[in-house]
Amino acid sequence: MSKEDEEIVEENLEEEKKSKKKKKEVKKNYEIIVEAPKTKLIAAIVMLSGGLIVAVITAIQGYETTLWLKTLIFALVIFLIAGLLLEWMVTHFVNMNQARDDAIAAQEEAIAAREADELAAQEAAAAAAEAEAALLAEQESEDNDNVLQGEYDPFGESDEFDDL
Repeated sequence: MSKEDEEIVEENLEEEKKSKKKKKEVKKNYEIIVEAPKTKLIAAIVMLSGGLIVAVITAIQGYETTLWLKTLIFALVIFLIAGLLLEWMVTHFVNMNQARDDAIAAQEEAIAAREADELAAQEAAAAAAEAEAALLAEQESEDNDNVLQGEYDPFGESDEFDDL
């Protein structure tokens, strides 16, 4: 293969990688769009089911066509308003619950961060105590190393026995 062929193959591979990345981004966007409208159909469902009930009842009672249509349209408007009110209430409560859950999660994160800080402080204090103990032990060993073998070390003896 010539260099030109190799360059073409590399360009094709790069284009394929870019197209795969675009496909993945589209899927992510699609998932977000699908999850969003959970309450948008409440008003329509309330309106249509109320309209169905009114239409059936008025048809059974034998209303004239013009009166039947006027009654149905009036009922649809009333049920649309009721559905929009219900949709607003559901959305409001969902948002309140979401805000409460977010606040609880923030508190839990703050508590976890505080506990982690306390644990880190305890570990740092323990490490400092170990370092201090090691330094004291090293100083003591240096003090003991200064005493030559066979030389008298007065450490630990009291002055009470000097009089004997």
